[in-house]
Amino acid sequence: MSESTSSHYGPSTYRAGAIPPMPEPPKKRDRIGEELLPFGDYAGIDPYQQLCEDAEFVQHQDCQDKAFYETDDWWWDHQRIRFLKSQLGFSLILMAFPFFYFCILVAIPSYLSFVFLSYAQSQGYNSVVAVLTSYAMLGGGLLGAIVVGAYTCQTVMNSLFLLGSALLKPFRKKLSRRANQYMENRCSEFNRQTGMVNFAQVKKKPPLKAPFVEFDGYVERVVQRGGVFYRLMFVHRYTGKQFNQTSLSAIVDHKHEVHATWDMLQRYMDVSQPMPDVPRLEPFRHLDSTTAEHDQKTGRDPRFWRDLDLEAWKTGEGAAHLNAQVEYPWDRQRCQLTPQLGK
Repeated sequence: MSESTSSHYGPSTYRAGAIPPMPEPPKKRDRIGEELLPFGDYAGIDPYQQLCEDAEFVQHQDCQDKAFYETDDWWWDHQRIRFLKSQLGFSLILMAFPFFYFCILVAIPSYLSFVFLSYAQSQGYNSVVAVLTSYAMLGGGLLGAIVVGAYTCQTVMNSLFLLGSALLKPFRKKLSRRANQYMENRCSEFNRQTGMVNFAQVKKKPPLKAPFVEFDGYVERVVQRGGVFYRLMFVHRYTGKQFNQTSLSAIVDHKHEVHATWDMLQRYMDVSQPMPDVPRLEPFRHLDSTTAEHDQKTGRDPRFWRDLDLEAWKTGEGAAHLNAQVEYPWDRQRCQLTPQLGK
């Protein structure tokens, strides 16, 4: 990953204080059951849940390799935030494997029980004893399948993955090219230096590319068995296309987490603001001119998140951060973009 000492912002970058006149949307922006999020009125609060998860992840990576963020696999930096479209099919396979593995473990004692019962009946054994023995074998096998499955499922999955990797090693270069093509079609991004957003669509459609200010954010309600949950949804104002299967659209318990995520994302895209002070972006703060100037003035520790005592932070400063997120009057924010529509 190439480094530069300063950022180059393009002419179409997003600035909340300089939103240009925009066309009136073809449809009203109000959506039933979904809350429209405002542009340009910042709380300066980053999502607490994501901060905790990312801090733990970054610290783990830092322990493994101090230069972990220099690889192409690190998708957050001073230029763009990249993410893949959610792959439901692959997720279903991963979730279904434990079930099928358990079925296989149960099938073995079931088959042996059936074979034993057939053999006992053919030899003229007492039918009651044969049936009870068969049921005992089946019950013991079921219990054994539960125990064995719980302790070996992850190991078996890892072993199959390693076996597959070994078998496919001779084809690695060809698969790598295919993988890069696959990623290009499914990779989305928010680009701070151009102000543009790319959202991957279905397989045969090109990505939807448009300025950040053309995408409205919504708090989407997700009804599941446990109750009502929330996630961030993006809607392109002029085509009506919506995107909610992204890494930025995690389902959370409280909608203030969604508000904070939208606040964080806007401040990332707004080049008049320093980048959000979040763990994934920390190694790149000195490469963004606005952020570097801010950090120099405030004397920010360049390794704050990587060296942080996370558990102590959660009980002190982190607890205060969460309380501020919960108590903030998100409903009083005023959208700076709405007055520009129709001009």
